[in-house]
Amino acid sequence: VNYMKKILFTMMILLGISAFSSNSYETDLVGRMKVLEEKVQTKLDSGVTADMREATTELSETWENELNTVYSLLMEKLPKAEKVKLENEQKKWLKNRNIKAKKNAKEAEGGTMEPLLFTSSIKDLNEARAIELAKRYDEIVNKK
Repeated sequence: VNYMKKILFTMMILLGISAFSSNSYETDLVGRMKVLEEKVQTKLDSGVTADMREATTELSETWENELNTVYSLLMEKLPKAEKVKLENEQKKWLKNRNIKAKKNAKEAEGGTMEPLLFTSSIKDLNEARAIELAKRYDEIVNKK
């Protein structure tokens, strides 16, 4: 019975969230990711490098998936010339992202923290880029 109450409560919350879903892709994106961040927070706080790396990798990969999704949505909305411009901008961003992440991890070079710092940096850069593209997408969609 208690289990059913939890399911019903969860469904009511989810329905409530979708009923009040904004017209902002950015707001929805940040909301989705906040749920995941809360889910992995105990691993991040554990102090165990393996747990922290696993949680950071999950966040990084999910942010990258979100980034790819909003990039695709943006490409669908842009005129051809703008698509080419965004494509070139994205290639340059990707190259710079990896350079920055390697630089950020260098301080722990050879240590167990190096991969964690690298992944954490990639996550932060993916997050910032996904939010930036979400804002651009919202601007285009909300103009119409």
